[in-house]
Amino acid sequence: MMSSVTFDILKDYDYEIFLKGFLKDFYRQIIKIEDYTNYDNILKDWIKEFLNNQENDKINFEIILKLMENHKENENWFSSLIGFFYEFGMNDSNIIDKNKSLKLYLLTINNINNNSTFNTYQLINIIIAKYLLSLYYYKDIILYKRNMISKGFSCLENVQVMSYNHYETFNGLEISICKDEINTIEKYFESFYDSFNKNQIYYIKKKESEKLNDLGCCYQYGIGKIKDEYKAFEYYLKSAKGGNLGAQNNLGYCYQNGIGIIKDEKKAIELYLKAANGGNLDAQYNLGICYQNGIGINRDNKKAFEWYFKSAKEEYSPAQNMLGKCYYNEIGTEKDLKKAICWYKKSAENGNKFAQYNLGNCYKDGIGIEKNEIKAFKYYKNSANQKYLYAQFQLGSCYDIGIGIEINKTKAFELYEDAAEKGHSNAQFKLGYFYEFGIGTEKDLGKAIYWYEKAAEGGDKIAQHNLGQCYRIGKGVDKDNDKAFENYKKSADQEYLESQFQLGCCYYCGIGTEINMTKSFEFWKIAAEKGHNIAQCNLGMLYEYGRGTEIDLEKAIYWYKKASDGGNSNAQCFLGQCYKNGKGVVKDNIMAFEYYKKSTEQGNKRAQFLLGDCYDKGIGTETNKTKANELYNSLFDLYIKEAENEKNDAQLCLGNFYYLGYCTERDYYEAVYWFNRAAENGNEVAQFCLGCCYMLGTGIEKNEIKAFEYYKKSAEKEYLDAKLNLAVCYFKGIGTEVNKAKANELFEKLYNLYEKAAVNEDGVMQYCFGYLFYKGYGTKKDLDKSIYWYQKAAENGNEFAQYFLGECYELGIGVNKDEVKAFEFYKKSAENRFDEAKFMLGYYYINGIGTEINKEKGFELYNDAVGKIKNIFDDYGNDEILDNLDETSKVYYWYNKAAEDDNKYALYKLGECYELGKGVTFNEKRAFDFYKKSADQGFLDAQSKLEHIHNKEFQINDEEKA
Repeated sequence: MMSSVTFDILKDYDYEIFLKGFLKDFYRQIIKIEDYTNYDNILKDWIKEFLNNQENDKINFEIILKLMENHKENENWFSSLIGFFYEFGMNDSNIIDKNKSLKLYLLTINNINNNSTFNTYQLINIIIAKYLLSLYYYKDIILYKRNMISKGFSCLENVQVMSYNHYETFNGLEISICKDEINTIEKYFESFYDSFNKNQIYYIKKKESEKLNDLGCCYQYGIGKIKDEYKAFEYYLKSAKGGNLGAQNNLGYCYQNGIGIIKDEKKAIELYLKAANGGNLDAQYNLGICYQNGIGINRDNKKAFEWYFKSAKEEYSPAQNMLGKCYYNEIGTEKDLKKAICWYKKSAENGNKFAQYNLGNCYKDGIGIEKNEIKAFKYYKNSANQKYLYAQFQLGSCYDIGIGIEINKTKAFELYEDAAEKGHSNAQFKLGYFYEFGIGTEKDLGKAIYWYEKAAEGGDKIAQHNLGQCYRIGKGVDKDNDKAFENYKKSADQEYLESQFQLGCCYYCGIGTEINMTKSFEFWKIAAEKGHNIAQCNLGMLYEYGRGTEIDLEKAIYWYKKASDGGNSNAQCFLGQCYKNGKGVVKDNIMAFEYYKKSTEQGNKRAQFLLGDCYDKGIGTETNKTKANELYNSLFDLYIKEAENEKNDAQLCLGNFYYLGYCTERDYYEAVYWFNRAAENGNEVAQFCLGCCYMLGTGIEKNEIKAFEYYKKSAEKEYLDAKLNLAVCYFKGIGTEVNKAKANELFEKLYNLYEKAAVNEDGVMQYCFGYLFYKGYGTKKDLDKSIYWYQKAAENGNEFAQYFLGECYELGIGVNKDEVKAFEFYKKSAENRFDEAKFMLGYYYINGIGTEINKEKGFELYNDAVGKIKNIFDDYGNDEILDNLDETSKVYYWYNKAAEDDNKYALYKLGECYELGKGVTFNEKRAFDFYKKSADQGFLDAQSKLEHIHNKEFQINDEEKA
């Protein structure tokens, strides 16, 4: 009996209507379950939701159980449900009684023999009991058979379906246990007593045709029979001739796919149409698929929509889902997201896993409905519980990033693993990623590579990209640039942004392919236009220097600003340089300082160095030596750490710090050491610097062959300074045989590039352009043009141009000799830290050339350039000093000795250094000048040297006059 409390709760509540509705809805829920492995949890969750949606919030599991047990028809109508409650306990594990549930299931089915008449609710109760009893005894066998059938179907949504539902007989009535036949049952009982015999005959015939159809299914899938598609076709044909609509549909499926018969898509359409017109929902759905995809008939989205609608309005869930997709994607009808959601919901409520997944997507992204990640998670879970692969992956994603549920990387890993093993390529990528970084599982690079490769083979573009990264850096695999490039390309072909960017890098640096600046430009442009921040910066650089495209400073500035606005520190640094040099923009030191500062705040080391230079020289801000040194020192410390970890950029910078004496004493030997480390790690600038050191004998024994080799390595990576030096080597036969054809080919290319860049106010290019005119490389020698471009470059702050202008005014090359102007240009160049200019400026101060004598200032400049060499002067006697010096240090030594009362031997040795290019740039005119000064003081060797070169000197002068 029910307690008085229960009666109070249900006062004025029509609980009989409630129980009948509950019975019908439970039936509808159980017949659409496909995931039999989790059927108990699915049904329990459904009951909870059913009760939550009731107006009377007092109804709970305990009360509903008591209502059913105390109902007068409890054995006939509700015994199956009562058995379910006792089997699984619902919210109360204390009531679980497996034996009691079994007796109730058996009692329900035995009532077939004890009653001569049935009504709707009793039949529903029996069907539910048969389901639950079957699962109680034969769950594993049922799953096996269903899996056998499901293997014949794709996991995709828009494929045809077969009618393979099995039927049970109750009192002569065929009832589908896989469809909602409540309406059929009710209509049957309405006419049962009026025309029993007629209906009896009809259903006997129906039963026979259904058995033939089911037999066809058994032969097709090998269920209880040896698989035989030809026999399957024969039984479908017999059943179809008997008027079975499901068999007609199945026969159409056989013709469409060539199962037991020659493929004939037009014949398939005829059979689908016949079954569809007879009301077969599967066939109506199949016709929709055919019209949508043009299978056996002309494509017609409007007719596809019509057939989906006919099937969908009869509660056929696959058609309801497809109808939702039609409204969503504007297929055969106008786009209507609200209607799309409506049909997705209907289909999802009818248990369609595809619709549940689609609805989850809509809730996740807020498409056609208010965004609700909790509901998205719920629908993904419902779909995943039915083993829908894409839903399993998406559920893993929910756990991965916390969509509608707390983040649980372990759970995400498990779901990704399950989907990956079933062939989901994106899940395979995710699994590889989790293994690579030890997310939700232990780190395992071997497994990471395995799953990346599986995903890449399946066409996953992100996996292809990550695999490219692994091959490029040798992570989990042997380093292989060819495979890196190959995987980047596959990914880029699918328009994956990161791979398009990386492919640009490969073409720029020659990773797995030949260097191709044009292709690099193309891929970086694609990536930049899609918003890739680094690509935008790189594209600006290509436009600035005319690599892979024409020089276009306006576009360079545009892309630098785009990248800078996106927070790219390199772009901010480059913009600072453009404002400092007035390149593409109006010169503005304050703006330059601000951009350097922004970039430095983001940790950009190059910008930090340039910011230090601003504080050091008062560029765009007040001079602040303390602040400058702080910036330099912190950089130096950082470079030491990074250089030891084989970061070649840091090794290069550390070499420059030692070479120039920043934050440390100048030490050419240490500079060469770090240049060498960086060069070995592939840094093209370091390779060039090392080549210069070998060429001059700075910090290492002079070796022109090695200088040539390093210039060549650097030039192969498109480093322009190296190309120029390489061309000179070929032209003069320095470190290699003379090859003027190669030299001129390089000079011509450089000439074209320098010409375009020089016009656009690029100081470095203007200097190089002037140099070509000075030497007559790649063009006719023209001192006027040379001086013009040196002047332009000097105005833009180029220290080399300033130095060479000083030399021109000193020696009267292309201009009238003017020691004051020479002094001014040497001074500007020295202020920009060019060492050769420091020597000349020191020499001018000591000898009062172009300025008043100031020996203190002169020696200060020598010492600034000498650096660590001062300690050698202290540690060794005069006879030992030269044995412990490199060629560049010997130059410093002789400048110091020359300052001692114009030492004639030192002057001679300086002439020798410039004549042979030892420690300084080769310069015949300056060599002649020093020899002359030595000879004028009576040094015989210098006088002898002058006799040998005097005629050559006259020839040079004659050529200049000509």
